[in-house]
Amino acid sequence: MKTKKIIPILVMLPLLASCGGPKELVIPTVDVESITPTLPAKPDYSGDIKTDGTSDFIDIYEVSDFHGAVNYENHTSGNYIGLSKLASYLDIKRQENKGGTVVVSSGDMFQGSVESNSTRGYMVNYAMNYMGFDSMAIGNHEFDWTDTWLKKNANLAYGDHKIPFISANIAKAGTTETPDFLKKSTVIQRGDYKIGIIGSIGEKLKSSILKSCVEAYDFLDETDCVNAEAARLKTDEKCDIVIWTSHNDIDLLGKKAVSNVDAIFGGHAHLTKKLTINDGIPAAQTANYGTSIAHIQLAIDKTTKAVSCSSFDVDEAPTKLAGLSENANIQTIMNSYKSSIDDIKNIKLGKAENNLPLSGALKNVCVESMYQGALKGIKESNLEIPEDKIIATFHNVEGGIRTDIAKGEILYGNVYAAFPFDNEIVLYKARGKSLKAGFKRKELTSLAIRRTYSSDTEIDDNTEYYIVLTDFIALSNEMVGKVFPITDDNLIRTGKVVRDEVAHLIFNKQTIKPSDFRSGISPYIGLPISII
Repeated sequence: MKTKKIIPILVMLPLLASCGGPKELVIPTVDVESITPTLPAKPDYSGDIKTDGTSDFIDIYEVSDFHGAVNYENHTSGNYIGLSKLASYLDIKRQENKGGTVVVSSGDMFQGSVESNSTRGYMVNYAMNYMGFDSMAIGNHEFDWTDTWLKKNANLAYGDHKIPFISANIAKAGTTETPDFLKKSTVIQRGDYKIGIIGSIGEKLKSSILKSCVEAYDFLDETDCVNAEAARLKTDEKCDIVIWTSHNDIDLLGKKAVSNVDAIFGGHAHLTKKLTINDGIPAAQTANYGTSIAHIQLAIDKTTKAVSCSSFDVDEAPTKLAGLSENANIQTIMNSYKSSIDDIKNIKLGKAENNLPLSGALKNVCVESMYQGALKGIKESNLEIPEDKIIATFHNVEGGIRTDIAKGEILYGNVYAAFPFDNEIVLYKARGKSLKAGFKRKELTSLAIRRTYSSDTEIDDNTEYYIVLTDFIALSNEMVGKVFPITDDNLIRTGKVVRDEVAHLIFNKQTIKPSDFRSGISPYIGLPISII
């Protein structure tokens, strides 16, 4: 869809102090493709399969929704294991079954931190390659940087190895054909056993992705596609075991009738779960940021080749594993990008007088930043949009803001962690009557809102007004795009990114006081909307 676009004047040019004007924030970028990382030799993952004489055992470990959490960090909700400790964790587990360990992902691995985002997933991808990930299903956030970067990551090689990116139900738009950079499944060998791994994504998740990033693809019925591929793997490929990795909540997968599958891993929901599906198929799901790691052990009868579940669980405290330490080779990969990333994440913006929780003060800072960013875009482009005709600003909290900002010094890296997505600020134009009706819809009442007027009675039904929002929620079928008829004629792009406007606001104010963002004629209302 073509839209009106504000041509922004560059705002990241430093002004000389002698000019006496407001300071401007300079945010450098990383030319990731110009960096040649140091890639240590990969470990030898071969060995004997664990056996008790009657059965052989295959141990499958799964990580999903890692969201670029590359560093080990302590959090009240759990410890982020980070890349180097994740490598050590998996290495320790491999020693328990050297020849029979499989490592998979159910998606959303790259998007979410300044380290991973600024390297467009390359750092995490190289680290996963070193760790010996056997496959990665595609999550909704793999599309965030457009399919250009998804394709580049799918083709990123560590020596002669690439992690297979798999999805049985992503097809070229209007067809059932799998895109060239994806496979429906991959087949690996462990000892004498062939193991098929299928990937998929919840078909309804397409509406949670910015339309322009996914318009070239269809998400087909997940159950039909998985069943067809599982049958092919068992029949044509003669696989002894079939694993299904889905970027979808296992509660939803449990409602699907699947066959020829021996183990299931889910994702997307950011919740630790385990259950059995259909005729006792083990299904496990991890929380986000590496705070938990799923494990299913399958037993293969050496005589009959029958497959059964020996055990399955989710380790909710992986950082407490005895002997866990930083992996020096992963640190080497990460250090290849460190200086470029530090130039970005360590920019000092200001300080927070108190904690800024995402469901409280930070959402208010966000919508104020969006409003001010929209005004800058209007001014820079000489558009005739009166400020009093901008009547509301919307942002989705739970999905669009990912973490709190703590009291004290605020670095750009802190803002990046809270606002990892490159959401653009846009304006939507409509008559007052339409907007007032939309404000009452459930899709909008759960968003964080900055209201310019204290009462809808001040809004004239026949006058044209504007609301400020992000391109994501404007064009998402689950949010504003579901409420208002957005067209080429009523959507205006500003070229401003939410994250950077938040950073600019903090930089210019220097001290952020939560009390400055919750009073007067512009009340901030709304509760989080669940859109992961």
